[in-house]
Parts: sequence; C-alpha cells; structure tokens
Amino acid sequence: MSRAPAQRILICFHDFPMGGTERIAIGLAKAWVEAGRDVTIICGTEAGPQRASVDGRIKVVQLDPPIMRSPLSRFRLGHEMGKMLAALAPDVIFLPGNFHLFLANNLRKADPYPAIVLKVSNPPLPRGFGAPVARTIFRRFARGVDALAPMNAGLTTVLRELLPDKIITALNDPIFVNANVPQRRARARGVPHSILWAGRLEPQKDVPLALETLKALLRHTPAHLTLLGDGTLHSDTTNHIARLGLEAHVTRTGHVARIEPFMAEADALLITSHYEGGPAVAAEALALGVPVVSTDCSSFLHDILTRPYAGEIVESRNPDDLARALYVTIQRGRPPPATLAALVAHLEPRACARAYLDWFDAIVTQRAISADRQADRAPHRCDSATRADNPSPAPPEPARGWQG
Repeated sequence: MSRAPAQRILICFHDFPMGGTERIAIGLAKAWVEAGRDVTIICGTEAGPQRASVDGRIKVVQLDPPIMRSPLSRFRLGHEMGKMLAALAPDVIFLPGNFHLFLANNLRKADPYPAIVLKVSNPPLPRGFGAPVARTIFRRFARGVDALAPMNAGLTTVLRELLPDKIITALNDPIFVNANVPQRRARARGVPHSILWAGRLEPQKDVPLALETLKALLRHTPAHLTLLGDGTLHSDTTNHIARLGLEAHVTRTGHVARIEPFMAEADALLITSHYEGGPAVAAEALALGVPVVSTDCSSFLHDILTRPYAGEIVESRNPDDLARALYVTIQRGRPPPATLAALVAHLEPRACARAYLDWFDAIVTQRAISADRQADRAPHRCDSATRADNPSPAPPEPARGWQG
C-alpha cells in the first residue's frame, strides 16, 4: 500500500473532558486508524473521563511536566507541544475545535512543515459590540492555520468572509450512536411527557431557560425534564430548580456514558443554547427517532430539521414560545424512527472520517506542490525530507484560494 500524503496525523488536546469536541475527535481518530493512518494525540494532561475511550491503537503523548487548564494555559501548551514536533514528525496537525485555535501560531513557529488544520466548532464571532475585536483576534491567531473545516454552511459563509486567503471546506461531524436500543415503552395515561436536555452546565447552554420552559409547559400538560451533564453551574442549577418549585419535575443525572437509553424514553429533546457550531446531540436525537425543539443557536439545525415532524427551531428565547413548540411536538407524538434517521444519514461515521482524510491529503499535497515551486526558485533550500538534519528552514508559503 502506498503512503498517503497525510499518513501521520497529530491531534492536539488540552485534556480529556466530557465535551463533544473531544468525543468527536476520538471517534474520528479511531476511524482514521482503521483506514491505515498513524494517529497520535498530544495533550497537556491525560486527565479526564474520556481518556478511557481512546482506541488502544492510538498513541497518546502527554507533555512532561503536564499542563493543567488555566486562563492562559493554551499559549504555553502550544509552545511546549511545538518542542515535540520534530520527534513526532506529523504530516498534518488537527486542532479539533475553536478552543485549540490559540495553539496554531506556536506550532507553526516550531515546525513549518506540517499542515495545520482547524475544525471550527462554534461561531468565530460573537453577536453585538464585541464582534470587531473578536474578528481581529481570530484573524491573528489563525495565521498559523492552513485550512479550516466549519461544521455547516452558515459557518462556512462567515469564515470565507473573515479569512478569504485560507482553505475553507465544510465538513460534517459524524454521529456515534447505537441504534439497537430497546423499543420505547408506550406512555401510559397520566404519565408526564418526558423532555430530555443534554449538555454542559455552562452559560453557553442556558439551562435556566430550559427550566423556565418546563415551568411554562407545565401550565398546559404534565411533563418531566431530565438534565444530562454537569459543569460550573451545578449549584446555580440546583438553586434555580428550587426557586421555580420544580424539584418534583426535574431529574439530574450528570454525565452519562451512553445517551441512547435516555433518548429511548424521551418524547422530545430540548436545546436552549445561545450558540453552537453544530449540536451533535440534535443529530443523535434524530438518528434515534427523537424530535428536537431548539433555540435558533446554529445554522446546522436548519440543515437537519427540514421536516415539520422533526421538531421546531424557535427564533425567540421566550420560554413561553419554547413551551408552545414543545407542546405541539409532544402532542404530535414521535414519528417512525426511520423517518427521522433519514435526515441525518449523511452523518454516518465512516463517510465523515473518509471526507476528513481526503481533505487532509489534499492540503498536504497542495503544500508540497507549493514547497516544490519555492525549491525551484531557491534551489539551495532544504525540503521537508531533510528536516531532521535542518529543523529550522524557511517555511513554504501556504496555498491560497483553493476551496473544497
């Protein structure tokens, strides 16, 4: 078998939290190994609950000494990871989300040869007055990035305007679910409707809005809300439940290893985020036959909630409006699972992993062509084959204008 252009893939993690960014990257890494690639995860520390889910064929390299999270730790992280690039010799460095953008310039400074690619997992610019400052910051820290993979068409449009000289290609995140779950039990008369909410208890996810929506829904029909996840707002959430008098109507479950059993019992999934790149839990719900009611937090939702029976995207953040949408959805009942699963069939893991590999190969090849052209103009410059002997040659110019 011939060597792929992006044979050696290096993934950068800070640690292994219960986040969707890391979970998706770990799943993709397994698929890439199964496709014959050499995959390494470099991390500040191996701490975190998702470390155990990494496939044994994937090498994990922890910095020595480890680097724990802090407000400025990502800048140190990129610098220290850069020191290890010569030994790891990756063809492509994969930054799995916006959180990792701040590693790029230090990695590029350390080694000019690997392609550095970033998956854009959240909108790069906030709404409101902070957008001009954020635009400058994002552009500055994206200088070391060769190519970006937004998760949906809306992010693609924003990034192509923001970074017109970069390679920008929309790529889907896969969904990893086990569709072979027990059949959903019929809801007996008088049993409350089951609403599921899943996410980190952080301001972005706005769990208070979920609780206020439940309060509004209870004025029209019996309902029970299950909250999956944990975070810095754990105590605040407990207090908010008490203030609203919802103790008997809310179940707190924390992080769970598998979401499928909870989906099996849900009448609907509720999403209340302020913003998302592409909420994977929405696609997982559809794959498991559960309709979704969500705030208008991601253009990805418009790509998959394309039928009325799939649920509703609510433009306002008024709990009464979300409660109305939930009421309509749960009164309609869950449609046959196959009808919802068809809406996310394109997110099948192997197809998504293959698309990433094709993208990696194209970027690495494009950079090699650019480097060869520079070598023709400057014949004494060392190329990538000699980087172990001369680790600090002038970097090749990244390809410009190519769009996937």
